[in-house]
Amino acid sequence: MAALNERWHKATRSGSNGQCVEARYLDGTVEIRNSSNPQAGSVRFSRLEWETFIAAVHEDGEFRLP
Repeated sequence: MAALNERWHKATRSGSNGQCVEARYLDGTVEIRNSSNPQAGSVRFSRLEWETFIAAVHEDGEFRLP
């Protein structure tokens, strides 16, 4: 994912069906939301929580696919 700032950024691996994850950096947190339903709200993570999650889903991480 590109470096985050206060603008919403769509995940580069999102499909073309409108079901996309967006993220932004805001007030020292990382905020994510569903782009097809932004009115539903968002979820915020501390920078440490976000970095831990990203590390866990990378190729060698805890949540990697078999």
